[in-house]
Amino acid sequence: MEDEEKKKPFTNVFQKLKNILRRMSKKKRAEDEAARLAAEEEARLAEEEAKKAAEEEERRILEEQARKAAEEQAEVERLMKETEAAKEAKAKREAEAKAKKEKEAKKKAAAKKAEAVKKVASGEVGTKEDQEKDKKYQEEVKRRAEQAARRAQQDAEEEAAEDASIDPVTGEKISTDDGLDLPVYLNKYLKLAKTGDDIKVAISSIQTHPETSKNLVILGHNGFGTVKVGEDLARSYFDLGFVSSDKIAKIKAKQLNKIGLEKLSGLKGGCLIIENAGLVSPDKLVEVIRDSNKDANDYVVVLTGEIDSLARFFEQNQEIVDEFVYLIDIHKIKERGMSIIAKGYVKEKGYKADKVIFDRFKSALGSMEVGNIDRFLEFIDNVMKKCDDREASNGETGKKVLSTEDF
Repeated sequence: MEDEEKKKPFTNVFQKLKNILRRMSKKKRAEDEAARLAAEEEARLAEEEAKKAAEEEERRILEEQARKAAEEQAEVERLMKETEAAKEAKAKREAEAKAKKEKEAKKKAAAKKAEAVKKVASGEVGTKEDQEKDKKYQEEVKRRAEQAARRAQQDAEEEAAEDASIDPVTGEKISTDDGLDLPVYLNKYLKLAKTGDDIKVAISSIQTHPETSKNLVILGHNGFGTVKVGEDLARSYFDLGFVSSDKIAKIKAKQLNKIGLEKLSGLKGGCLIIENAGLVSPDKLVEVIRDSNKDANDYVVVLTGEIDSLARFFEQNQEIVDEFVYLIDIHKIKERGMSIIAKGYVKEKGYKADKVIFDRFKSALGSMEVGNIDRFLEFIDNVMKKCDDREASNGETGKKVLSTEDF
């Protein structure tokens, strides 16, 4: 570790990782809130549907009762007609009087039930109360939606401010468009919005502050799968004159924990790439940092890994956080980003391919881990090798036109 008087950078990788985690947490809370609101709305609609179904059932029952009442009345009238001829006039008058009385009573009951059905059908029952409840609910939904929108806007503004081209050494805006002559093999990453900006900021800052630590962290979707990115950046360090040797050593964290640093003695002036760095023991990484100093073996340390393990690692190792100023963020890469890399890689290697070929590459992603750039580029390398073999056997060596036969 260099002396304690060394000027601290404006920010470091650990601070950036904490900001990313904070935004991810906010996004999760917003998604949970949206899901809760959706569940409430679904429950409300279900309650309304159940209420309507109950009202419909009540209406059906009332109509059925009215129908039965009418049938019963018709039956009474039929019986009355059958007994009229057989009964004496007095019995007839008594029966008629009784029937009339029963008829009137049933008519009143049927009319009352029909009126109740009418009220239910017309929406008079409970309408005012339901409308008031619905109004209050809609107002609450609107208020929460506006609150969520304000939070999302605030997060977007914070992320935009952080993602601006800020020099992590000084905290000032840094130019990434002028005077940057980058190696061609970095082009495949530059069209990835966040990743491309991170690469340009890091290189521009190192050119401006050559005395600052050049160590960097590559933040991937997994703890593995971004070593190729580290290799390309390590190559660029040599091609741009940031390091004196083109030697690149790659090692997994668990393997590094088991070896002595004398194994790295031949790396002087080059770069060491540590895969899944969140699993490196704290003491071992402190040793590596000391060994990589200019007055020792003088090499650059590149850490690759996923956000949770790296954030936890830096939190537990505060004494080395300022040794890592530059962060290359590629952890959100999805299918579209992988396709961009594929197109850039094919062009970089001098091959030609049409949409059918790139669709084949995209389909191959389904059998790979999300964000595993190493495995994806290895797959493309194998396709290129088959292309070379096919063209050589056909006497067309050097055409470099990828075909579906190469898959």
